[in-house]
Amino acid sequence: MLIQHTTAIVTNGSGAATVYLGSSIRGRVVAIKYAPGTIATGATLVVSGDVTGVAVLTKANAGTSTVWYYPLAAANKVADGSASALSEVPVHLYFERAKVVVSSGGATATSAITLYTEE
Repeated sequence: MLIQHTTAIVTNGSGAATVYLGSSIRGRVVAIKYAPGTIATGATLVVSGDVTGVAVLTKANAGTSTVWYYPLAAANKVADGSASALSEVPVHLYFERAKVVVSSGGATATSAITLYTEE
């Protein structure tokens, strides 16, 4: 089942913001929709698991147009942690919120972000 988690982002006077999506997300991250609104084109977005810190997405210069991302992670071999021939695997969150940190977004700017997950 596809689940949608949406929140507004409002930057402070320094152009930074931290917001959270969901409360107890569990499952595969399918997509992220970023609607920049009035946030500056040079904004950087970092999305991660709130508890585990698992990387979901890092995007510098996010732009001023609504954009969709489909995050995947680099795969590793179980035996030694080296890079796998299978280059990308899904990102999962397990009973945690998604943390979104924005920097260089411009003072008191607004946007929205939506995270789609599948249990």
